[in-house]
This record gives sequence, C-alpha cells and structure tokens, in this order.
Amino acid sequence: MATAVRKVKTAFSSKEEFKKALLAPDAPPEGAAYFNEDLLPTPPARRTWNALHFFSYYLTQTFSSGSYNLGATLVSIGLQWYHGMIAAAIGSVILSAVVVLNSRGATRYHVGFPVFVRASAGVGGGAKLFVVVRASVAVIYFATQTFYGGMITAVCLRAVFGAAWDRIPNTLPAGAGISSKNLLAFFVYWLMQFPVMFLHPTLLRHLFVVKAVYTTVALFGVLGWAVRANGGSIGSFSYDKQVVLSGGALVWPMVQAVNSVMGALCPILINQPDVARYATSFSQATWSQSTGILISKLIVMFVSCATTSATTGILGTSYWNVWDLYDALLTAYWSPAARTAIFFAAFGMVLATIATNAGSNSLPVGADVSGLLPRYLTIVRGQVLCAVLAPLCVPWKIISSASTFLTFLGSYTVFLMPVCGVMVVDYWLLRRGNLHVPSLYTRAAGTPYAYRRGWNPRAVAAWVAGVAFTVHGIAGSLDPGAVNQASKNMYKLGFLLSFFMGAGMYWVLSLIWPVPVYPADHVAADYDGDTKSFEYMARSEGFFAGETVDRIRGVLVGDHGVVEYDNPPAGGYDVSGSEKDRTVVV
Repeated sequence: MATAVRKVKTAFSSKEEFKKALLAPDAPPEGAAYFNEDLLPTPPARRTWNALHFFSYYLTQTFSSGSYNLGATLVSIGLQWYHGMIAAAIGSVILSAVVVLNSRGATRYHVGFPVFVRASAGVGGGAKLFVVVRASVAVIYFATQTFYGGMITAVCLRAVFGAAWDRIPNTLPAGAGISSKNLLAFFVYWLMQFPVMFLHPTLLRHLFVVKAVYTTVALFGVLGWAVRANGGSIGSFSYDKQVVLSGGALVWPMVQAVNSVMGALCPILINQPDVARYATSFSQATWSQSTGILISKLIVMFVSCATTSATTGILGTSYWNVWDLYDALLTAYWSPAARTAIFFAAFGMVLATIATNAGSNSLPVGADVSGLLPRYLTIVRGQVLCAVLAPLCVPWKIISSASTFLTFLGSYTVFLMPVCGVMVVDYWLLRRGNLHVPSLYTRAAGTPYAYRRGWNPRAVAAWVAGVAFTVHGIAGSLDPGAVNQASKNMYKLGFLLSFFMGAGMYWVLSLIWPVPVYPADHVAADYDGDTKSFEYMARSEGFFAGETVDRIRGVLVGDHGVVEYDNPPAGGYDVSGSEKDRTVVV
C-alpha cells in the first residue's frame, strides 16, 4: 500500500512539474489571464528598433512575391504601368498616415497589439475577438506564403542539381495540386524558414536589414541584365491581350488599384503596435516607416513591370510569377553562369519571402496568441505554432482548387480595417492619447477598460457596421452577377470605407455613451487640468504617482508596471527581487 501511494505521489509530482515547465516566463497564476513577459510593457533595454530597422521592415514587407506580382493584376484590368506607379504613390500616402496614427500609442506606452487593443475593445472577450480575427487569417496567409517560398526554392534547387532535379518523378495524382518535386521544395523551404520562428522581434529586426539589402540588389541585378539582353531597352510596357482603358473607364480600375496597393499592407497596419512598441523614439518610427512604405511601393511596382517588359522582348512571353520568370530564364540560358546567377537571384526572393512571412504573419500570430493564452504562449511559441500549422493548411490545395476561397481571403481588409479605425479613434479622439497601463491588465470594477465583463459593446457594434457596410461586395468578386455595380464599387473602396465606417460608428456611439478614460478612484482627484491634455499619461508611460514596486491589495507592482488580478491568492504576492524570481505567497 505504501509503495502504491508513493507511486501516485511521484506521478502527480511529475505531472505538476510538466505543467509548470509549459508555463510561459513570468506567467500569471491560475485565474489571472492578462499578462506574461511578452505582454507587459517593453522595458527600456529592449527598445532597440531605430529608423533603419523600421525602414527595412517596410521594405521587407513590400519586396515579396505577392507585391511583385501586383503589377499583373493591374495590367489585367486594363491599366498601364504608370497607372500602377500613381496608385502606389497615392496608396503609400494613405498608408503612411494610418501607420503613424496606429503606432504612436505603442511608441509612447510600449505595449503590443493584444494589450493595446484592450483599451478600445475591452480586457476580455472584446480584445480576444479582434485578436482572433487577425490571427486566424494570418495563419492561412503564412501557409500560402510558405507555398510561394517553396516554388521559388524549387528554382534554386533546379539551378543547383540541374537535370537530376528535372528527373524527379511525379508520384502524386493530378488532383493533388502539387508535384512531387515542388512538394519536396515546399518542405525544404519550410525547414529553412523554421529556425527564424525562434527569433524574438528584438532580434528579428536584423533579418529585415539583411533582406532589404540582398533582395534589392538581386531584383535590380535581374532588371539590369534583362535590359541589357533586350538591347538596352526596357520595352513598351504593353502585353498581349491587354485591353487599355482611358477616360471615364479608368476611374474605378484606378480606385481598385489604390485599394489593392493599400490592402497588401493591411494586416501589419493592425498589428503595428507589435513592432512600434520596440521603438527607441516615436520620431524614429514615424519618418522611417513613411519613407519605407513610399520608396518600397514605387520601386517594387517599377521593377516588376520593367523586368517583365524587358524579358518579354527576350523570351516572347510575359511571366508575372517571379518563380515562373526565373525558371524560364534558367531554361533559355542554361549554363553554369546562368545557373549561378539565377540561384542567387532566386535566393533573394526566398529570403524576401521568409522575412515577409516572419514580419507580417508569424510575428502577429505569435503576439496575438500570447494574448489569448498568456499562461502558456509567448511571442516565440506562437510563431513556432504558426509554422507548425502551415503544412496542415495544405496551401497548394487551396491555391490550385479554391480560387473563390483565395478571393475571400484577399478581401479580409474589410474585416480588419474597422478594427484599425476603432483603435485610432479611441486613442486620438476619445482618450486624447491617455492610457492607464495598469488597467490594461485587469477587469476589476472601476477600471476603464473592463466595460461589460471585458467587452466594449461600442467597439463590437462599430466593427460589425464596418464589415457589413462593404462585405456584400465580396459576392461580386466571386460571382459578377450576384450584386449590383454599386456594391462592386463599394468593395473596390473597401479599405477606406470599412476603416471610416468603423471609426465613424465608434465615434458616434462613444459620444452617446462616453467611454471612461481613467480608473474610477482617480477621476475625481486627477481628471482635470493637465490630465485632460494630450498624452498627459505618456509622461510617466501610463502610471500614476505611487504605482511603484510595492505589495498592495491583489496588485502585483513590478519593474514593468502594475498588474491587478481579479482573484488574488490569499496572502498576496511576493514582489521582492527580480521579475523572474517572483513567487506567490500562500
């Protein structure tokens, strides 16, 4: 009997130790689900992103296969190459404004999207709703970008192994949506990409700088060679079967082009706080991001159109997918020199896809899921989870046999931009830049972001209104006869309409039912004078006087700030020592 009891105790002890090992660093105890080390405000030592990192970050997001191929879409609807340049310039100006508006709060209070959105949506279900909306689509986009990376990797492998690569038999059925060698290339790329998922954003910034330099040189290198091979000419920028539009017929295609340019960066606009929180200063984050967006959009639009135009004169066919173009050049100029050149050019796009996937998909997913399960998931763990889920999405099947599903995914700006609109109005107009950081981690009565059990009905209603206002136009993309022309046109303005509808509705509802700005116990004493001024709370990074390292009722006060638990353990918390060494007093 004694032996059996000892075995049970040992097993129980091992189980508890296993559960403890799964906990995230600085994880909250049971019943407190609002913070971990990654969710707390970024300490000064980790605020390491400067102007170069933000500039290269946006250069990274634009220099990708998706943005490279955007010119094909614009040409296919009857626009000329210079129309794309105009659309890129207009879209970049609007994007820069939204980026600045949605990043300032994070640079002042140093919290990421899952925490920042709590101010407008509520600490609880409201914030989690917006987090799930963003993270769910990012996982699928990560998978499809991984497929694109695999296709470019296939070009690299062909350049290296030559005929041996071409001789790999295809043992997969026609309905598989992918060949055996491309499936192999997919997993080769996945394995190359996987270690990057273990990089925290504070380190990931270096990858963006390396990629920005390498990929830019590679893209211009291919363009320079193509122009030289085409007799020193870029070409006419006109392509077979192109229907050229002019006059009034240009209006809505141009609107659609501007919307497409902006939509390409829509996902990272929402998660802007996830990188802005690491800024050394707001000024460094502002001009560098705006410049990065404008330059990268114009460059990639020109390079893609010019390269395709020049190679059309050489190959006699217009190739828009970058992997198809490189593969065609490899076939046409097969030689050791050509194989080497194509390998390095294609590897530039491989690196571009890895960096883009990390910055616009896995990083947001990592940050988002840390807000959903802070006891167990950190940013890095979330990034790894995102990568593991990618093959399970079978992206080659999605791309090859579900064009309508891809059309739907490409329309998710209408689901995200109302969230962005709500966040911008909440920070700039309603709170005038004043956040009480400790209240972002509690649903206790009297705190400003508790709302109704962690839900802000105003924000949810505004999001629903923003989506409903434009979502009906998606049907027009799937079936042109399903909706009238007005709906189709509204959908072409989806980025702006969904943003302003969400923002406007939230503003109106908050005028009728004002949102609380400060905790109830500070309103009478503090909500006058300077506290009404813009970003008064930013002077102390969101803390009132006296909120320092101390042990008070149910509140953990540490180097990063104050975190109040709904159900504090008996005896409170021992906050002596470093954050890593905190223990619960029972």
